[in-house]
Amino acid sequence: MIEVNIRSIANKVKGQGVGSAFEDHVKVLRKSKKIRVFVNDKDLHDVLHVHTMDVPSFLEIWKYKRSGKRVSISVHVVPDSLKGSLKLPGFLRKGFGIYLRYFYDSADKCVVVNPYFKKELVNMGIREDKIVFIPNTVATDMFYPRGDKKELRKRLGLPEKAFIVLGAGQIQQRKGIDDFVEAAKVLKDTLFIWLGGFSFGKMMKGYERYKKLLENPPENIIFTGIVERERVALYLNASDVFFLPSHHELLPMSVLEAVNCDLPLILRDLDIYKDVFFENYTKASNVAGFVELIKRFKEDRAFYERYKQKSRELAECYSPDRILKMWENFFYELVKSDQ
Repeated sequence: MIEVNIRSIANKVKGQGVGSAFEDHVKVLRKSKKIRVFVNDKDLHDVLHVHTMDVPSFLEIWKYKRSGKRVSISVHVVPDSLKGSLKLPGFLRKGFGIYLRYFYDSADKCVVVNPYFKKELVNMGIREDKIVFIPNTVATDMFYPRGDKKELRKRLGLPEKAFIVLGAGQIQQRKGIDDFVEAAKVLKDTLFIWLGGFSFGKMMKGYERYKKLLENPPENIIFTGIVERERVALYLNASDVFFLPSHHELLPMSVLEAVNCDLPLILRDLDIYKDVFFENYTKASNVAGFVELIKRFKEDRAFYERYKQKSRELAECYSPDRILKMWENFFYELVKSDQ
């Protein structure tokens, strides 16, 4: 049995996708009969797998490397991820890019959740033979269709007959919050809900502007703030459509959570989605396009059911069992290459 030590500090910051990816990665690996999982363990094991790029993780990497052990890293952040996310002076942004390059290059293998980002890592100076594609997956014991939407809405204090459009993520420009709000202003007879808040506080780009928005939102928008994942699953099952107008993503956990709850998808038209979501989502490039898609989902039942089925197909594509097999093969090959 291969011993894998999973390293992460993501859960110290609530309401962001890396923490969810880490949690569900551990859950999935613990189902394996071929892998024994440790989390943030100080002892040496066959493999160290890292989710967060903090300095203590970097030191742990070098401890493993000095001992002849294998190291892999899940790539959750690339330099473009900072655009529209955090307020950083130019010199810090440049320094972060240099650190990121050395951090990823220190691993034996870098795991990307979207094949689109292989090229970006190569452009950073990472050898292509170091890069492996394994997508995210979500815990199906938490995210699954729960049936009685009427009862869930009552439990959450939501109107029984409203058409509900749900979005999720940190409150930041990169997530497309502005387009989410503008669409809501046009569709005044539709309820919009955004799950998430300021995970990094005042460091987040546009913090003051978005803080004012949250204090005085349009009447048909609910900003819940950061909520626990179990409650996220309830909101997903109480909603009609999942709408994420992000400008930049890797493979968003929020989308995988939504499709596991049978919600049709409305996403921004981004090249990065084509290789991971295929034809299983609807897309637009601006507020007018998003509004038209929401209206069609609301008025055209056949269209709605078609994309609901496409979400089910996408959920199956990224099922925990399928992704677990990929991880088992990955760790086996990684350890074997050291023998």
